[in-house]
Amino acid sequence: MASTSAKSFHIRSTSFPSESHPNLARVQDCLHLVKVWEASPSRKAQLVTRLGHLKDLYASVNAFLQLPQTQQALCGKESLVRELMDDFLCLMDACGLMKDSLVQMREQHQSLQSMLRRGDSSLESGVCAYQCSRKRMKKDMVKCLRLIRSMEKHVSSSNDNLDLFDQVFKDVKAVAVSTFNTLSMVISGRKPTQSIFSRLLGSISSKDDEDGVSEIEKADVAIFRLHGSSSKAGRQEDAREAQRLMIELDVSLREVEMELEEVFRCMIQAKVSLLNIVAGC
Repeated sequence: MASTSAKSFHIRSTSFPSESHPNLARVQDCLHLVKVWEASPSRKAQLVTRLGHLKDLYASVNAFLQLPQTQQALCGKESLVRELMDDFLCLMDACGLMKDSLVQMREQHQSLQSMLRRGDSSLESGVCAYQCSRKRMKKDMVKCLRLIRSMEKHVSSSNDNLDLFDQVFKDVKAVAVSTFNTLSMVISGRKPTQSIFSRLLGSISSKDDEDGVSEIEKADVAIFRLHGSSSKAGRQEDAREAQRLMIELDVSLREVEMELEEVFRCMIQAKVSLLNIVAGC
């Protein structure tokens, strides 16, 4: 007996949206913006901008999925639709892990700042709790990277024999994976590395391009230094430095968290549109 999912797809004559179609042009414009950003020497620490481009990209993908031509064409592309559904699951799971880690980090920073302002005697215990929390975050980011990189095995660097639909969605995946790869590395306090998708996008790396890692690393180092400071003067100086770095970092973390939430919402909308296409095939 044929499976229900297999029955739901019927091959129809397809009329692909032309490359001049406004909705498709918008997707391609968003992809171009990301590639320009990737190649920019001044992109240091601009994760918020990168997430903003990703949000706009998925909003444009959602509009592209509303086109009757797109819906008709995807009904004849069962394997592509299945891959897109799997991609959405991986990316949304990864997005959830990153959002949770950002929230945890901000909450831990607020708790430590409160202890420092009060001169709380339990500060060292608070620092130990933060160290444990950071270890959990790093483990979560390892899971996140595993999810993201599991998507790479379905892609080769060759663009041969790809039609318009395949190429558009391949490029969209490349942007999402590259962005999430960078963000997960930043959250874990590690130097971002180039994935297959980063290389496909033609991104370049500069020795001066730290993508915000230094902010989190510096805050971590300053916080960990509070544990076991010897002299009173040294403790006071360390406390001031830690507070300053946490306050500065909080602004960046809040902005990234808000943009990531917007990306998540746009992904949900695009996934719903895709599900509607599957239901109508």
